[in-house]
Amino acid sequence: MRILTMLTGILFMGAGIFLVANEGVTFLSVAFIVGLMFVIAGIVECLSYSSYRGDNEERSWILNDGTTTFVLGVLILLNKISADAVVPMILGLWVLIAGIRNFVHAWEHVEDRGNTFYDHLIIGLLNIIFGLYVFFDGEIFNLASITMIGLCIIVQGINILHIGATIRIVKPKFIKTKDEMLEEAAAKFEEAHANAKEAIKAAKAAQAELKSVERTPEELLDLTLAPKPGTETETGDEEHTPTGEEE
Repeated sequence: MRILTMLTGILFMGAGIFLVANEGVTFLSVAFIVGLMFVIAGIVECLSYSSYRGDNEERSWILNDGTTTFVLGVLILLNKISADAVVPMILGLWVLIAGIRNFVHAWEHVEDRGNTFYDHLIIGLLNIIFGLYVFFDGEIFNLASITMIGLCIIVQGINILHIGATIRIVKPKFIKTKDEMLEEAAAKFEEAHANAKEAIKAAKAAQAELKSVERTPEELLDLTLAPKPGTETETGDEEHTPTGEEE
């Protein structure tokens, strides 16, 4: 799946470059090829879901993105998305959502500042910039619709290529070398250690919240037990009756 996904990303980038270089063509003339590419890419992304090396939430995003790509491809093949003015907007929104997903994933790993952070940050910003540009093209360069479609396909191809690059290659156990087994065991240990750290952090936060609740008076936790306004008595104030001396 790794090679197949990366080839799909390269295919997307090549198709996008072709569309940018041939801005005179209409979308209807290439709609069947583009729709077929989208269907294939959607299927490949969905199949790469189980091999992706990210966390469960990130893998769910990959599955959603693959499903969206597949649905867009089917709609293009059925000629439900064909207007030159509408297609760039839909693809721009598609790219924008992918960019937001990558940017959010990078933000979640901002403390690590590793390759995962920078990869998702750069690709996310690239997707966001091109996705937003589609909606403001009329006030900037006013490019041809087919050019904007090509740009959207190029940046999405980069995104698919990145997904393919992060897919782990799983070999049968009987052909693995000792070094590969050690590397796999070390990776599993690091993942388990990271999960354990997160669990300890969550347990400490829950324990602190429990102690805070135990120390808080019940009337502050339950507003129905709090004294009503105007019924409070001030213990320090006492009424004194003035007394005078008889002359």
